[in-house]
Parts: sequence; C-alpha cells; structure tokens
Amino acid sequence: MKKYLFVFAFFLIGISARAQSVSLTELLNLTSMNNTQVHDFLLSKGFKPVGTQTFSGKIFDQYKSNRTSDKQETVFVGPGEKTPNGNTKRSLSYTTLLGTDIDNLLGQAKKSTLTLIFQGADATKNIFRFDNSLFRATISVAFDKKSGSLDVAQKDNAGN
Repeated sequence: MKKYLFVFAFFLIGISARAQSVSLTELLNLTSMNNTQVHDFLLSKGFKPVGTQTFSGKIFDQYKSNRTSDKQETVFVGPGEKTPNGNTKRSLSYTTLLGTDIDNLLGQAKKSTLTLIFQGADATKNIFRFDNSLFRATISVAFDKKSGSLDVAQKDNAGN
C-alpha cells in the first residue's frame, strides 16, 4: 500500500514541476501591486530579478524563473504609475519557452471575465486580444506552439 502512495505522490510532484509558475489571475493582480509587493510575490513563485530592459522608452524590471532552461519563464514588470484615486497601475509581459504554459494561460483567459475581442495572426504567431472594463490582455502563441507571451495592462478609470 505504501508503494502505491509513494508512486502517487511522485506523480503529483511530476505534474506540479511541469506546471507554469503563475496563473492569469496572478498576472492580472500584479498590475495593481506596488513594487515591493510585485518583487516579493515573484520571489515567492520562484522568480529571481536579473536586471532591467527598456521597451518604448520605459524601463521594465526583468525576472526569470528558476525552472530548467527548456521551461524558462520571464516576467517583465513595467514602472508603476499612480492613478488619480491613489492606486498603482502598471503593464507587464510574461514569456515562456514551453507551449503548454501559454496554452494554459489562453485557456484561463477564455474561461475568465475577459472577452475575446480579436483573434488573428501575423507572420510568426497567432494573436488573441482580450478585454474587460479593468484589463487589456494580448496572448501570442508561436505557430510551432513552442513558445508564447502574454502582455497585460490595467486600464485607467477612463477605460481606454
């Protein structure tokens, strides 16, 4: 009996090792956290800070997961901006080198309160644009399904 329990526990560990580090809901929540909260949350999820990158003139903090290289995830966290009501809003980007991670996020988006408002493709990837009154999210899935990204931003009070 103990043998079967051990096999079952080992199976569950294997499944969790293949799972992505963060969910869509967690990524959406990161858009309203302050810098310390974002840093602490990503550290608790197994990410480590590795520097900064500049995109469109804005400096993004870069965090990489400690998963094996073929399952690597990166989160780029944009600068926090104060809204008129005193809250923080920011944009962020999540990339993964494992297709199942991005497929999981796409499935979560389709089941969430976000509405699919655009589905199309460019030369290298399928593009899915989701929207609701609070968030805007774009999921890109490479045609070979070996990688992908999620860009998410919190809308301001005007709903742009």
